[in-house]
Amino acid sequence: RGGPEAVKAALGEPESWESIGKTGWKRVETDKGFTYFFHKKKKITSWECPKEIANEVAELDGVLGFTGDSAPAGDAGGGGNEGKKKAEESKADGEAAGDAATEAAPAPEKRLSKAERAKISEREKEEEQKLSKEKQRLLNFKQLLIEKGVRSFDKYEKWLPKLVHDARFTAISNQAERKAVFAAYAKRIDADRQKEQAEKKRTGRDGFKELLQKAEEAGVLDGRIGPEAIRALERKYGEDPRWLGVKENEREKMISELAEDLAKKKKDEQDKARIGFQKLVLEKLRGKDKNPPPFHKMENVLRQDLRWAPVDCTSSRERIYGQVLRELEAARREKTRKQKRDLDEVDQIRKKRKLTQAEEALMNLFAERIKAPYATTWEVVVEALGNHPELRDCTLQRDEQERVFAEYRRSVTEIRCQEFAQLLAGSPADVVGPEMEFEEVLGSLEESTVKAFAGMPEDALQGAWAEWRDQAHAISVETARQWLRSCELLAGCEGIEADNTAFDALIEKLSAADVRFRRVAARPGEQAVLLAQRLREMKELRAQGRSGIEED
Repeated sequence: RGGPEAVKAALGEPESWESIGKTGWKRVETDKGFTYFFHKKKKITSWECPKEIANEVAELDGVLGFTGDSAPAGDAGGGGNEGKKKAEESKADGEAAGDAATEAAPAPEKRLSKAERAKISEREKEEEQKLSKEKQRLLNFKQLLIEKGVRSFDKYEKWLPKLVHDARFTAISNQAERKAVFAAYAKRIDADRQKEQAEKKRTGRDGFKELLQKAEEAGVLDGRIGPEAIRALERKYGEDPRWLGVKENEREKMISELAEDLAKKKKDEQDKARIGFQKLVLEKLRGKDKNPPPFHKMENVLRQDLRWAPVDCTSSRERIYGQVLRELEAARREKTRKQKRDLDEVDQIRKKRKLTQAEEALMNLFAERIKAPYATTWEVVVEALGNHPELRDCTLQRDEQERVFAEYRRSVTEIRCQEFAQLLAGSPADVVGPEMEFEEVLGSLEESTVKAFAGMPEDALQGAWAEWRDQAHAISVETARQWLRSCELLAGCEGIEADNTAFDALIEKLSAADVRFRRVAARPGEQAVLLAQRLREMKELRAQGRSGIEED
């Protein structure tokens, strides 16, 4: 139903291949335990054994004299008639035993005595034990060949000196039977070895998956990925057989994949919880956005909703609440600016120049029809508005009309620059900061906000940005100065002098500790100046017997 890819995923990847003689057929086993037949040249696949290779498959599987994992007792490798005779004798013995069991079976109307039932049970038990021992001997013989490294179609005589002293070899007492079993197993030993290795690998992988599941339930991987996750698991489960059951590279791959999946799952849950809490805050602040209450006054109201609990801590909730308030305030400001923009543009232009009646009419036309004069030229305006009565019947000469348009374009450009500066000043500090370059500032603003200034001369926007950055940097310097006065990291540092290794290390430590100090780095040397001033103040306060650290 899911298509070829779904079927392939359900069946698994091929793990072992066994050639069926010279027929061109192969028997394939996947890593999920499925077996099928495949003809390489004809590109034919079959779940059932094709009739044309039934005899070859039966011989390989041991049907000719053995069942299950047992090897054929017949002379598959040239053991002579003795192996065949022994198979026929085994078959005759089985038929005789069947006849004897049939003759000994009581008539339906006759009830066996307790002694008779015990005798039959004992005889059946002996037969089972005999078969079990025989099967175990054959399996031990097969394992011996695998361990010694026997390859497909190796000769019995070549391996005889290397096998003759092993108890598993001599457990099969008949020489002809040993040779027949060796020949039968040698035909398929590569496939058996491959299956055994695949099974061992699959078993080890399954065991390691169980270990990973146990570690996940115990929280060992919480907040860890990559090498850190591997080290944490090795410390806890390094001696567990399941840990040692897979190779190191595969183990690291499985751990890394699980850790990344868990980290992604946790992040998705956190994002979902954050979005849910944001929606909750917006719902509760509906109608209060002009004068929203602080978090501590809304905490009990928010706590009653189910979307409160998924957020991990109160500080995170308070941070989300503050972010929503800033977004609401920014949206309110933007709405107000848009409402006032069209009304104020012409009034602001009038204040800058005394306009004649004709100039005022022309200015009104431009304000009504040309919303982005900085993105066009006078020639385009004449082509677009040449037939408009206000321009066609205007008493001003063409050069005077062009001058009015240039004045209108300059005024609107100034207004847009002021709005851009106000936008930067109203943006949250974690979005736009004075340490950022002009391109970084544009990249951090929302796409819809940037589009509002499309077509503006870049040098004009950069001028507004530079003016705002100077003001913002001054505020950042004062904020950093206040933070240094309450920073406990400076305790005991008043003896450090500027321009040495300890002083530079202290600057790096403070930069890593708080963004308020880090922002000042936008101006080279500013951090050093602030820190040196603060250390001097602390040294003077220490001389007066006072602590140099104020409460925040």
